[in-house]
Amino acid sequence: MSVGLFLSLLTLSLVWGSYYVANRVSLQYLSPFFVGLVVRAVTFLLLIILMTFKRQVKELFKVKGILSKLLLIGVLGFSLDITAFIGLRLSSAANGAVLLKADVLFANLITIFFLKERFSYRDWLYTGGVLLGVGLVVNIDLVNFRFEGIGDIFFLLSAFFVSLNAFVIKSVQLDRVNPASDNVVAFYNNFITMGIFAIIFFLSDKGASLPTVRENSFLVLPLLYAGAMQTFIYLLYYFNLRRLPVWLVKITLLMMPVFATIISFLLLKEGLKLIQVLGMIIVLMCTAGIIIEQKRKKELKAT
Repeated sequence: MSVGLFLSLLTLSLVWGSYYVANRVSLQYLSPFFVGLVVRAVTFLLLIILMTFKRQVKELFKVKGILSKLLLIGVLGFSLDITAFIGLRLSSAANGAVLLKADVLFANLITIFFLKERFSYRDWLYTGGVLLGVGLVVNIDLVNFRFEGIGDIFFLLSAFFVSLNAFVIKSVQLDRVNPASDNVVAFYNNFITMGIFAIIFFLSDKGASLPTVRENSFLVLPLLYAGAMQTFIYLLYYFNLRRLPVWLVKITLLMMPVFATIISFLLLKEGLKLIQVLGMIIVLMCTAGIIIEQKRKKELKAT
C-alpha cells in the first residue's frame, strides 16, 4: 500500500468517525428514520451537484448488465443500517460497538472461502490485535461481556451486510463488461437507501421529528454535517475499495472508532480513560503491522 492510499484511508477513518459523532448528537433528539432520510437527502443533492459538475449524470443511465447489482448495493446499504438500529433498541450500545466490528472477520472469511486467498498467521494475529484494541477504545467491559440474545444477532447481521456490500461494490467497480464509476455506485447506494428510509419514515414517524428540529435549531448543523460527511465517505470508501483488497480496507477502517472517541472527547467533553488510550496504541501498532505484512508478501512474490 502506497503512502497516498494509507493517508486516504486515515482520512476516511477520520471522516467516518466525525460522521458517527454528528449522528449520535442528532439521534439523541430525533428518530433514526428521520435522521437517515435527511442525511441521505443532503448526500443526494451533493452527489447530483458533483456529478453535474463532472458531467457524469448521463452515466446514471448506462447501467446495462449491472443494474441488479446496484439495486442490491442499495438494499444492503439500508439493511446494514436498519439491523444496527434494531440491535441498538434490543441490546446494549457497548455490545454493538464490538459486534459491529465483526465485519472485519466476515470480510476475512469471505476472502478465504470465496476468493481463495490465503492468510498468514501474522494476518490473523494483527487482526485479532486490532479487534482487541477497538474493544478497549469503545470502553467495553471485556470481563463481563456476554451475548445478550436477539439484539446481538442483529448487530452481527449488520456487520455481515457491511462486508457483503463491500464485495458487491467492488464487483460492480471492476465489472469486465460495464464497470461503474465510483460516483454512479455511490448515487444508487444512497438513492435506494434514502427511498427506503423515506417510506418507513412517513409510515412510522408521522412528522414527530419536525417539531423537534424547529424547537432545537442547533440540530440542523449536525444533520447537514452528517450529510456532507456521508458524501465524502462514499467517495473515499469507493476510491479505496477500487484499489485495495476489501479485507485490508476493513481492517484499516477499524481506526474509525479511535477517531470517534477522540472527537467525542474534544467536542462532547466525554471522558477519555487510560485503557482507551492503550487501545488506540494497540490499534495503530497492529494496523502498521498489517501494512508491513502486506509489503513483505509483495516482496516475496516479486522474488
